[in-house]
Amino acid sequence: MAILYLSNEWGEAWCKSINGSKACTEGGKAWGVGWNGKFVFEVQPGSGLEETKYLYFDFSAGECHEARLIDDPSKVDPGFISSGPYGDFKKVAKGEGDFVAMTMKGTLKLKGDMSKVMGNFAFIRALADSIKAIPEEVTYLGE
Repeated sequence: MAILYLSNEWGEAWCKSINGSKACTEGGKAWGVGWNGKFVFEVQPGSGLEETKYLYFDFSAGECHEARLIDDPSKVDPGFISSGPYGDFKKVAKGEGDFVAMTMKGTLKLKGDMSKVMGNFAFIRALADSIKAIPEEVTYLGE
């Protein structure tokens, strides 16, 4: 059975993909150690999504410790918030778009300590690549 992109099941599947990735484990040893490496992905309406969705991920030391949908991002304390339209995030999830390149171009917005991102670029790249390694079949809104 396929899992829906932007569901708790999808978040858990990505978390497992991250935890099974040697590149994430190796590249992320320092990520979030002594500082807040948690992320909220704010996925805005469009391309079949009718309301903003928030995905929360607890990343540290090269691992994903938690992944879940949240209703209110003010109820968590992320170190980073990535935001953009559903259609752009969907491209990343499908492997048709590069998270890093889309963030650098401003297609996706990233708030947080950019020195931590640049100092841990291997982890950010590994995270972006691990999304393509989710073994489950995924369905997307609007398709």
